[in-house]
Amino acid sequence: MRVTYLADGTAVPVYEPGDLVRLLRDEPGDPVTALAGEWGAVVRNRGSAGIDVRLAGHSRPRTSRMPVASGLPSSILVPCDRLGLRIDLQRDLRQARRRG
Repeated sequence: MRVTYLADGTAVPVYEPGDLVRLLRDEPGDPVTALAGEWGAVVRNRGSAGIDVRLAGHSRPRTSRMPVASGLPSSILVPCDRLGLRIDLQRDLRQARRRG
């Protein structure tokens, strides 16, 4: 995972294949196939088209009928560890001080 920073120092993760992520909210749209709290590995980042996440073998059984959630917006994802626990990214305090 790469991390970029906004002008106020807020960390913004850029997900890459293999990164572990957790859903903060249910997948938007209908039908909802990925629920808040589920987690898995990023398969592909398609930019504005969303991120594909393999949930099977992580928060779902390997034999799950819906192994991959496709097109998830990065705004509902956060980095997590191998147990599915959220990892909070630290702000860049140097950026924040420059802004005032």
